[in-house]
Amino acid sequence: MAEADRSTKTRIVRGADRANYEIDRIKSILDASFLCHVGFVANGEARVLPTAYVRIDDAIYLHGHLRNQMMNTLLDGQTACISVTILDGLVLARSGFHHSVNYRSVSVYGKAEKIEGVEKESVLDCLVNHLVPQRVPALRPHTPQELNATLVLKIPLDEAVAKIRQGPPVDAEKDYDSDIWAGVVDVHTVLGEITPCPRLDPSISTPAHVSALVAQGELFTE
Repeated sequence: MAEADRSTKTRIVRGADRANYEIDRIKSILDASFLCHVGFVANGEARVLPTAYVRIDDAIYLHGHLRNQMMNTLLDGQTACISVTILDGLVLARSGFHHSVNYRSVSVYGKAEKIEGVEKESVLDCLVNHLVPQRVPALRPHTPQELNATLVLKIPLDEAVAKIRQGPPVDAEKDYDSDIWAGVVDVHTVLGEITPCPRLDPSISTPAHVSALVAQGELFTE
């Protein structure tokens, strides 16, 4: 299976047995989420901000307002660090030292490229459909003003790595014979009630794609 390049930034040293460089595995984790944290440097200061993303082929895409500081700063040629983490469980060990969490994560390092024209509109539609499948056909088209006010950035997956922890606690050998309870508490992000907009015409029913989203039960599954 194809693997991402292992640069000094993406090579996992601590917990190397949890590293996964397979491109398909990296993509599957990215596709399971839509929220990332972007690390960048602005005015000489390190900053990390959350934002939505979508993966298309071998890149991830971000969007923001034309005057968004993060988006504009990423166009200065620096290498950004983008992180995605999905929490899957609380790992309760027999000592505080060995407590952990089960998770799936991806780190991506890359330089941003500005996307314009027809491709920009296509990416924005993909982003909306990534958040809520089949949402775009139910919406009015983007206006030229909206498109002009939006920046879309592409960051390739050339340097990317997944790190994953699964399974039970790993305790000190001497602690396994103790009477201390240990185990895993699974964590799920569950979709809740649908609340219509207060200004919605009461005659407009909940669309099938929204009902289908809630019916799936939870987010961040592969």
